Amino acid sequence: MMWYEEKNDNNIIISSRVRLARNLKKYPFNNFINNKQSKEMIETVTNAIFNDRLSSKNCFEKIDFDNLSKIKQYTMLEKYIISNNFIESNKPKAIILEKNANINVMINEEDHIRIQSINSGYNIEKCFEEANRIDNLLEESLTYAFDSQYGYLTSCVTNVGTGLRASFMLYIPMLEKFGHIQSISENISKFGMTLRGMHGEGTKAFGSIYQISNQTTLGKTENQIIEDLKNITMQIVEREKNLREMLKKDKNLDIIDKIYRSYGIIKYCKKINFEEAINHLSNIWLGLDIGILDNNILDNMYSIIMNIQPANIIDRFNITEKDNTELYRAKYLNEVFNK
Repeated sequence: MMWYEEKNDNNIIISSRVRLARNLKKYPFNNFINNKQSKEMIETVTNAIFNDRLSSKNCFEKIDFDNLSKIKQYTMLEKYIISNNFIESNKPKAIILEKNANINVMINEEDHIRIQSINSGYNIEKCFEEANRIDNLLEESLTYAFDSQYGYLTSCVTNVGTGLRASFMLYIPMLEKFGHIQSISENISKFGMTLRGMHGEGTKAFGSIYQISNQTTLGKTENQIIEDLKNITMQIVEREKNLREMLKKDKNLDIIDKIYRSYGIIKYCKKINFEEAINHLSNIWLGLDIGILDNNILDNMYSIIMNIQPANIIDRFNITEKDNTELYRAKYLNEVFNK
């Protein structure tokens, strides 16, 4: 079971993420806080991060989110820097990024503070260490809403306790092709885990990319939650790996045919929508990983998938929302696959 630690480019565990939800004791929770209180709360949290006493204050930058263009805002959403709740909220809000790191703090999302750390591959412990470091930094000067019996208090009761959501982004095409996703989802729910689309709750899975995360945060320590998530995820990873090994041996002609067809379409298409593109890229990714296709872009497949999302295409080519993004998506993919 140690292969995943030794092989960083396994192309099954794409990324790891840890998110901590926190609220300040002195302010009403999200549903009841008004704009004046929100602005004051944002300033309080911001000052705690950019505290002159801290040598780390210069490591952070505050993003004036409301003054960003809608396209820039949605590129951040597509890259998991912010959430749907954050972008849709009409209340004052702010986001703080740690420079040269995959760490951000959303202020006035569903909770007053959402600390998030994302790292590529199997790096959940690193994510927790990074998020916990920011949490400790903030707690030096802020008083959280905390109950000695229940733990950290949050706007949604499912986050009460540790306030921790840990997750892996998985690429599991063979489990999807053989119809195992539903049974996996049902089985892991018995252990307080959930399987969702690539953008989390309420989103559809595209390109065989799924997010697995804990559902409950109460009654367990942070380490227990992370260990349970790791154990269940590794069982899923082993099943996916075994099916890929079977494909290498059996050479399933239907699957191989789809891989080659997808490669041709992506390489030569002149327009393509996001859903079709990501499904073809998923087939290509599988073909590259099992050695059916030979190309040096294997390590960049997830980045390519991120880059073809609507807002990222508009931003990359500096086009308007009225322009045909399908043409520019095809242009980008043609350039990548015809180097």
